[in-house]
Amino acid sequence: MRKIFYLALFFSLISFAKGEVPPLTYQVTVENDLRSFAVSACFSGNLPAFLYANDAFGSFVRNVRLDTGDMLELDVDSVAIPQDNAARCIFYDVFLQPRNQGEQRGGAETRLIEDRNMLTSIGDWLVRPKPDAFYESFEIGFSVPEDIFVSTPWRRTGKTSFIGANTPISWEGIVALTNREPNVIDVAGSMFEVSILGDFGRTNQEDLVRWVTRSAQGVSGLMGFFPSPHVQVVVSPSDRGNAVVPWAYVTRGGGAGIHLFVNRDASVEQLLWDWSLPHEMSHFLFPHINTSDYWVIEGLPTYLQHLSMVESGAISATESWSRLYRGFVVGAKAGRGLTVAESVGRLSKRGTYRHIYWGGAAYFFGIDVELRRKSQGTLTLLDVLIKYYGCCYDAKRSIPGDQLLADLDSLLNDDLFIRRKNKEIIAEQFPNYMATFKALGIQFLGSNPVFDEDEQSGISSQIMKHSGSRH
Repeated sequence: MRKIFYLALFFSLISFAKGEVPPLTYQVTVENDLRSFAVSACFSGNLPAFLYANDAFGSFVRNVRLDTGDMLELDVDSVAIPQDNAARCIFYDVFLQPRNQGEQRGGAETRLIEDRNMLTSIGDWLVRPKPDAFYESFEIGFSVPEDIFVSTPWRRTGKTSFIGANTPISWEGIVALTNREPNVIDVAGSMFEVSILGDFGRTNQEDLVRWVTRSAQGVSGLMGFFPSPHVQVVVSPSDRGNAVVPWAYVTRGGGAGIHLFVNRDASVEQLLWDWSLPHEMSHFLFPHINTSDYWVIEGLPTYLQHLSMVESGAISATESWSRLYRGFVVGAKAGRGLTVAESVGRLSKRGTYRHIYWGGAAYFFGIDVELRRKSQGTLTLLDVLIKYYGCCYDAKRSIPGDQLLADLDSLLNDDLFIRRKNKEIIAEQFPNYMATFKALGIQFLGSNPVFDEDEQSGISSQIMKHSGSRH
């Protein structure tokens, strides 16, 4: 693998005219213990009335003060700025309390991994103004120990300097302080920056980067591009359980980010066979959706991960059809008499998530097949998502699931998405996936697909296609 070094790559690509410099600049000095930061935030004009973080901020931050010498009081997740002062900068000290035991189950958190790798949740220490037309972005630079590198979801302008997108305060993101230089790979014009934290038993750094590259190629191949120009990927070892990837999640705070906990003894072959990373990457093919529409959030990636893994050559089309079928069977049984919409309200109950993930996947599978059949293969779900990206995708805004479906219907000049949602997600217990397979000319012996000789216009082979390019 060819290593891409920061200065040659980024300084040659990025320059800022005077009017493009963000109105807010941070400097973060990291001490050798990686737990203690000194932060300054300087504004081009008057400070806003309030600055915000998450609800852990008050536990980690001390000595908040203005450049005028005035000390400020902390609320749980915010700082009020007196408006009768001439201050231009705010200073504060950060004392992190990282976890170093137990498995992570949730989103971004502050965690120490093998002594010299510190994961930090941005919201734990970065106080910001709410995003608006003026505070759309900021500059941020880090001063770190000589053996430490910095990984962020922000756009890199140098080894330790970035331009940050000021996304909603509630959106999670991570900054990783690591003892290993990140690898930067270019896939379809998007830069994937891969940070490997800790050591693995059966894979080396090149193996893990190969896994990320193959997954990125598969997902990017679905639409011909990846929707984010920069993607932060952080891979950490896990010693718990037998799963290849026991836990993974995406973040959108500041930009696209993916964090994966990987079984320390997993082989590269097991990683390529696993669905977790293609699933997480598929989340970025549509915008941030409100959590109340979890069946959309997880259902679409659950369907698309199968297409992307065939696209990349990680699995065969036959294996992909088998995985879809088995997933639908498990998901339908997990419903316990509930509709998918009803299961969303009971997400905390064991097994309900399978009903939601696979119910959403069956819904999008049905729509994809209907679009392809009606158009004789000339219009697909992916085509509609590409159109949506061109007109409506906003990486800094959260929308309800119904708005996404309505927008997709508008692009089709139809009511397909909403109509099928009302029937399959709200009224029925589970989408009729067997009718969709029948329409494709696919039956199953056990979980093995059997194709009719007069298979419908070759649509099944178009869906599960390893071509290197779909468009």
